[in-house]
Amino acid sequence: MHIPELLAPAGSFEALRAACWAGADAVYLGGKNFSARASAANFDNEQLAQAILFAHRSNVKVYVTVNTLLKQSEVEAAVAFLCELHNMGADAVIIQDLGLLRLAAEHVPRLER
Repeated sequence: MHIPELLAPAGSFEALRAACWAGADAVYLGGKNFSARASAANFDNEQLAQAILFAHRSNVKVYVTVNTLLKQSEVEAAVAFLCELHNMGADAVIIQDLGLLRLAAEHVPRLER
């Protein structure tokens, strides 16, 4: 029998803590850039690294949303961001832009998409 994953949004560190303490299996959150949830507090890169570490210590997976459509001038920065996420230990990324999805497979093939 397949047990469903309990996935919770974590738009701030407080929400992340609450999700981890309440038994979420995974959380999704966004960075300051490339995230469609502009109303959420979101995380800068240092906070993202801390959030991933905190969640992993709680045995919670972290999926980072990269869910904006990119302008050509943003592509290089978005690929660099994906590389940073991989180095931080993000479990997966949720990508909207199909071009970035293809580039992610090329540049960070071990990062789940």
